[in-house]
Amino acid sequence: TYRVFNDTADEAAHIACGLEMVQTGRYTIEAQHPPLGRVLLAVPAWLAGLRYSPHWPLWTGSSPEFYWRTLSMARLGNLVWAPLLLVCVFLWARDLYGRAAGWGAAVLVSFCPNLLAHASLATLDFGAATTVFAAAWCFWRWSRTPSLGYCVLSAAAFAIAALTKFSALVFLPLIAAAFFLIGRWNTRWWRPSLRWLTALGRGALFTAVAGLLIWSGYLFHMGRLGPPQFQPAPGSFAQNFEHWLEKLGAHRDLPAAQFVAGLRDVAGHNAEGHPSYLLGRISLFGWWYYFPVVLALKTTLPLLLLAGVSLAASVAGGTGGTARASLCPLAAIVVLLGVSMTSHIDLGVRHVLAIYPFLALLASQLCSRLAGPARPGGRRTLAVIVVLLGGWHVGESLVAAPDYLAYFNETVRGREDEFLLDSNLDWGQDLERLRVFLTERGITTVHLSFFGRGKPILERIPGLRPLGPNDRPSGWVAVSKSNIPGLGLGPHNLAWLRAYTPAARVGKSILVYYFPER
Repeated sequence: TYRVFNDTADEAAHIACGLEMVQTGRYTIEAQHPPLGRVLLAVPAWLAGLRYSPHWPLWTGSSPEFYWRTLSMARLGNLVWAPLLLVCVFLWARDLYGRAAGWGAAVLVSFCPNLLAHASLATLDFGAATTVFAAAWCFWRWSRTPSLGYCVLSAAAFAIAALTKFSALVFLPLIAAAFFLIGRWNTRWWRPSLRWLTALGRGALFTAVAGLLIWSGYLFHMGRLGPPQFQPAPGSFAQNFEHWLEKLGAHRDLPAAQFVAGLRDVAGHNAEGHPSYLLGRISLFGWWYYFPVVLALKTTLPLLLLAGVSLAASVAGGTGGTARASLCPLAAIVVLLGVSMTSHIDLGVRHVLAIYPFLALLASQLCSRLAGPARPGGRRTLAVIVVLLGGWHVGESLVAAPDYLAYFNETVRGREDEFLLDSNLDWGQDLERLRVFLTERGITTVHLSFFGRGKPILERIPGLRPLGPNDRPSGWVAVSKSNIPGLGLGPHNLAWLRAYTPAARVGKSILVYYFPER
């Protein structure tokens, strides 16, 4: 996919922030995301010759070959996370349900269209999903074996996740608490014999190790917070948090000041809201049911069915070992979805991408039942169900290629833009395809309304003219699907185009119209 899709809406910014740290050791462009994932994207691109300058955007004046080579190298940096995710999924499923389940979970993850989509871009969401899952696995091991080694391992995994995306700071403590409660459900955990002083000591060690590693991720920087990026509403949590930080660090240097500033800016962004789209409507503050709808529409139906059948089988099995083993992945899914439903930044399935490895973990239980005792004929029926659903899941991924980003299941296929937009469908990924389309047909003038960035490609489209909200031009018109309802146009929209049939569809996200001369 690397040379099929041009840079999507967020890729250039992530790469630039990583390059700044690689080149200068500073991290000043944007604090809403921590640096680790961005540095991993930047290093391969830097080795390929890409450099950041505050005076011009990335790739300005570069040749097409240089653009594609360095963008592909940056995207390659995201694949660092893939082996880690597959190994953790395999080991966790094997420990819960057996070796067959380990292989089953690894297959389900490997052919998940949404994971493939974000593993192939120079963004942070796949890394965030991987590190949250890996850290959750470490917490699960620690909850089963409360040793000093697992304490340190969990602290390191937590720090890596926090240095990849700030949402880990909310997800992981709740997931860890759920795991420890599940692990001690049948024990008298409140008794003095459980050595509360030892537990407090390990908590202090965890905090110290995690804090030191997070600070090291910012190269042990000391500095001032600087001005906030957002202005939250008076009396909101974000504003109170901002005022408290001002009192704390207004006149003194703080360790990892950009980390603290990032937390402040994320809280401010959430309080200020962000335009999002669902079921034909645009909202600044989103909807509590946004992510359940996203998961229902963008998850393969066989994966949903496998997870549902597995959960039903666990419930039917009573309180046995398999049922208890299913509580942890289920608890993680509930935490991830529940926390995300409170967010006002509803920008796509990528924000709940970490749910997919847990769905695969839960579904893999069915594979273990194939190797266990069963009534005559029962195992054969289950095997048929697992093979058919697993094959369907794999087939969905193969058919979707290379458009994993715009994947939707059969329930809404062909009508995707009536339900979801933004990074679920249209993240500006098809501009290069549009350029090829125009070149092949000899089209020398086009009016374009584009949702995304893609500046190096825009510079190579001849006769390009902007399409304003009030324009009604003749000739060729190309429009990103997100701009028709006005998601990328502020108070304006291009809804008048819905009265016309497109002359062509470019990729999954751009519609092309032709209007004869009046």
